[in-house]
Amino acid sequence: MLADHWFKQPLKAEAVKVGSVYKLAHEGNIVEIAKVVDVGPDALGIPHVTYDVSVERARLAKYEERRTLGLQTFAERFRDAITPEKQDA
Repeated sequence: MLADHWFKQPLKAEAVKVGSVYKLAHEGNIVEIAKVVDVGPDALGIPHVTYDVSVERARLAKYEERRTLGLQTFAERFRDAITPEKQDA
């Protein structure tokens, strides 16, 4: 499973948009789900992604927090885009 991650092509940085959701699976049944809340430059003009991440591990507690990464680093880390579940109106 982890080896699959190393051989996937990174996302194109331009593809990272507000509202996009990405999944990253680790060994040991640990899964990170990242929802993009902002994409934009910092004070020096370096593009960053702010995202809410939830981390789950089988049979253990889940935690959530807001994080920020450089756009290129985010695109290299989170390669699996997923479709958020549609919410009934």
